[in-house]
Amino acid sequence: MIALDRVAMAALVISALIALGGLGAWRTAAVIDGWIEAARAERDAHWRSEIERSNAAVARAQAAQAQAAMAADAEIKAAQDRLESELKDLETRNAALAGGDRCGIGRDRVRLLNGAR
Repeated sequence: MIALDRVAMAALVISALIALGGLGAWRTAAVIDGWIEAARAERDAHWRSEIERSNAAVARAQAAQAQAAMAADAEIKAAQDRLESELKDLETRNAALAGGDRCGIGRDRVRLLNGAR
């Protein structure tokens, strides 16, 4: 009977040690999972900030490009208006010359065209 009690006690101790080992392994796995989740959250926060910074830089570049396009458009419009004004002035001066119905180009018209360059 004493041998049976010793076997039972040894089995109980071994079972308790196995249970404690399993509990320790479970707690260790839980701690490691916590570290993994914290590392993932930190990584995600880092890349979110990098993406936001990149998006802000892209938005600034797009705004600068839009502003440059508007400035170029205004410059083109001003040049176009200036050229149309010069053309109207040239047409007015051409109409003011005598002999507008003659064939060929007279000296006055040649001078007028040379000045238009």
